Amino acid sequence: MENFVIANQRNLTFPQVYLDVDSGKCQIAGNSYMENAPDFYRPILDWITQYIDQYQGELFWDFNLDYYNSCSKKMLIMIVKKLCNYKSSGGNAAIQWYYYPEDQTMLEDVEDLKMFTKISIKTIAHKTGRLALRMPPPNLPNINC
Repeated sequence: MENFVIANQRNLTFPQVYLDVDSGKCQIAGNSYMENAPDFYRPILDWITQYIDQYQGELFWDFNLDYYNSCSKKMLIMIVKKLCNYKSSGGNAAIQWYYYPEDQTMLEDVEDLKMFTKISIKTIAHKTGRLALRMPPPNLPNINC
């Protein structure tokens, strides 16, 4: 099994992803409003499944997203549910979710996720506000997922 990396710096609709086999440290950062979120997130979900099956080690997840659309939100929920199931079966998974203090919608989403999955998610407010948020253009098409 190998590390999984998407070091995306050109397409602002895709987040950067770092999943480290040896340390169990995982991060998704940036924006997530791609056209087909399931296609993007499927390999990440597969990596988690393979890691759990082969290593059964600790997983430390950092979600540091500026923006995500509803399709991406569904996939992020699937990741958290998979981590919750792993923890329920005796595994060790820790989740930290970074948010901007002015983004109460994201904070509410995370609080709902905590209640829905019954997993502990540590919310961490960025110390400074969002200086240059890379928001999607306002004329994005409505994407069904």
